[in-house]
Amino acid sequence: MEVIAKLNYLHISPRKVRAVINVVKGMSAKDALAQLKNYPNRAAKPLEDLIKSAIANAEHNFSLLPDTLRIKIFKADGGPIFKRFLPGSRGRVSPIKKKTTHITLILEGDRGAHDHKKEKPQEKEAISETKHETHDHPKQPLSRAKIEGEAKKDAFRQKPVQKKSGSGFVKKMFQRKSI
Repeated sequence: MEVIAKLNYLHISPRKVRAVINVVKGMSAKDALAQLKNYPNRAAKPLEDLIKSAIANAEHNFSLLPDTLRIKIFKADGGPIFKRFLPGSRGRVSPIKKKTTHITLILEGDRGAHDHKKEKPQEKEAISETKHETHDHPKQPLSRAKIEGEAKKDAFRQKPVQKKSGSGFVKKMFQRKSI
């Protein structure tokens, strides 16, 4: 089961946030919290809060045990940039870019023993039977666009052209240069 938590418009540069994310990527949620608690970077506190929020969501909404949660995906993408200007000497200005970050966290874990939403074994078998039935249908005929696309792919996959020069065949490496 996957739990998604997002933090948008964090007023820290994505590059600075990624430096902290790379430290905890792939860890269990509890280990990541312990690591971020003592991390000196300013981005560590919002990331710690985000992980706590994701753990709380997993426990409350999906009945997942916090000990089984692991960080599956942790990424920082750039958000909008606030553009400001600082006046300089002789009428000049210096641009200032205040960058923001959108952070996405996906935790993965197992359902707990106290799970009241567990599926019955009979329901699982019925679901798996329907999945097998849907895959048995024949393939649909290819459209003209797909056929043309496959022809282009085949043309692209052909071997490079060998050019003949004075001493045998030499493969041409660049468009402007030849050996």
